[in-house]
Amino acid sequence: MLNKIAIGFKAMFAALIAVLCTTQVLAQNIRMEIQAPRVVTVGEMFRVTFVANGNVDNFIAPSMEGFVVTAGPVQGNTSNVSIINGKVTQSVTHTFTYTLYAEKEGKFTIGSAKVKAGSDEAQTQPFAIECVKGEDPRTAQQQQQQQGGGQKAAAAAGDGSLYLGLTLNKTEVYRGECIVAATKIYSRGNSIRSFENVKKPTYNGFWSQDLDMPKEINFTRENVNGVVYDAGLLWKQLLFPQQSGELTLSPSEIDVIVQVRTRSRDMFEDFFGGSYQNIRRHLQSKTVKVKVKDLPGGAPASFSGAVGSFKIEASLSKNQLVANDATTLTIRISGNGNLKLINEPKVNLPVDFEVYDTKTTDAIKNSDAGASGYRQFEIPLIPRSAGEFTIPAIEFAYFNPATGKYATLYAKEQTISVEKDTKSQQTYASSEGRREGIKFLGKDIRFIKTGEKLAQQDRLLFGSTAFYLIYIALIAIFAALYAWLKKHRKNSQNVVLMRNRKANKVAKKRLKNSAQLLKMGNAQGFYDELLRAMWGYLSDKLNIPVAELSRESAREAFARRSIEEPYIETFLSVIDECEFARYAPGSGRKEMAHVYRDAADVISKLEQRVR
Repeated sequence: MLNKIAIGFKAMFAALIAVLCTTQVLAQNIRMEIQAPRVVTVGEMFRVTFVANGNVDNFIAPSMEGFVVTAGPVQGNTSNVSIINGKVTQSVTHTFTYTLYAEKEGKFTIGSAKVKAGSDEAQTQPFAIECVKGEDPRTAQQQQQQQGGGQKAAAAAGDGSLYLGLTLNKTEVYRGECIVAATKIYSRGNSIRSFENVKKPTYNGFWSQDLDMPKEINFTRENVNGVVYDAGLLWKQLLFPQQSGELTLSPSEIDVIVQVRTRSRDMFEDFFGGSYQNIRRHLQSKTVKVKVKDLPGGAPASFSGAVGSFKIEASLSKNQLVANDATTLTIRISGNGNLKLINEPKVNLPVDFEVYDTKTTDAIKNSDAGASGYRQFEIPLIPRSAGEFTIPAIEFAYFNPATGKYATLYAKEQTISVEKDTKSQQTYASSEGRREGIKFLGKDIRFIKTGEKLAQQDRLLFGSTAFYLIYIALIAIFAALYAWLKKHRKNSQNVVLMRNRKANKVAKKRLKNSAQLLKMGNAQGFYDELLRAMWGYLSDKLNIPVAELSRESAREAFARRSIEEPYIETFLSVIDECEFARYAPGSGRKEMAHVYRDAADVISKLEQRVR
């Protein structure tokens, strides 16, 4: 009796779940994708799988010319039910798998497959597969497993089936043009267990930015000179060459632990799989050369080293305000290229405007397509007088490597209406009136005295010697003040002179930021900020454009100013330390502190010698 009741409850519970699952199925638009290798070898059998989500009513197979279909389509489906906060959802996946045979060399295309589910339908994009004449990786693996003994196994692991490669998307570029450098490990029939002693390359003559990489290495098939390898991406960087000529990328190094099968004298051990041995392989990539072309002549006056494709926008936080009130001029340069190396464009502001320090904001995303996003400059302004003012169109020039030409952009001019600060003036006038009233209270009425003889007490100042001396002195002071203002305005318009004067101030500010990062133990940020301080000081102090910064240009500029060799070597040594530390993590606080002291000391001494 109890067993019957239990069976009845189970049946009711199962029916309830079935009803919930059928009445609360998650609605989705049907989608389908293809899963297949990009490269195969002649004589290889491989699988092509079409994956569709949702319930499928009809599957229309694609064309598969160039391959022999040996099996398929084999259908399969999976169902997943989840209950979240009492809501039951169900997802269904259908698969259609073909087994194909590659019988000849060439590039062949798997056509579009289509599925239908009621009135909804989906299809895949054509998928290209390259068929090459080469050794099948499985054959290589079987040959390796047949090698007997540890020494033979080690030799099998070093037969060229495992190597480290550095590939570039471009090997001939303009100075400042972006290059994508990818370091991959190529394996053919090897069982890779782990990586050790990773040494990334140094990019002398380049400004580099690392790309985000997945935590796990995913291997995909690639055709390398007619041989199929499993390629795994280790790291990838964006490189921006900062000097022209033929530049060399130093090799990467890595130790790879490979597991190989060894033959044992015990026949039973061989029968049940045999034993395995870990072999250490030291891999080193080949050096790669890049031809960097110099930028053509005839650059616009507003060009400061921007290379890529950009646009510029300008806006004011307020364009109607009262005198002595603040507004912010925002300049945004967006696009794709060397955004982090773009300098603030020159802005011709009215004389009556007071300008404060610019705030720079970067929103840059690094990807395989390069560095894209924007760099924004926010300039606080305070007009000191009333009137209608116009900020002329802001000019920005860049070099477009796609066209090989310079391009000049203009941000629209900005109009500002400034009203008189009447409230402040009324307050001032009323306070002055109160002071005058207090001063002359009781003294503005004088009694007339009679019977007194009038006599001249003092001579008038007008016409006297003192009058003319004061007059001449005032003229001299006015002339001196006028000459000083004229010189000050001229100097403020001299960009080179202003950068030279502010070089030490900017460098000290960046050194201060480096010191804070040093205290926090942020080695990467410390060396990046210290490197910007050194290059920025050199560019501003010696008037070297950012695009032309290099060790050679620095040495030549110092030599022209008769700077002693020890100071030059110390300056370049600090730059080398920073460049090396960015790709050799593990520097301690003491070493960072030593580099910081050298940087601060050499900038201080150069400031006394470079004028």
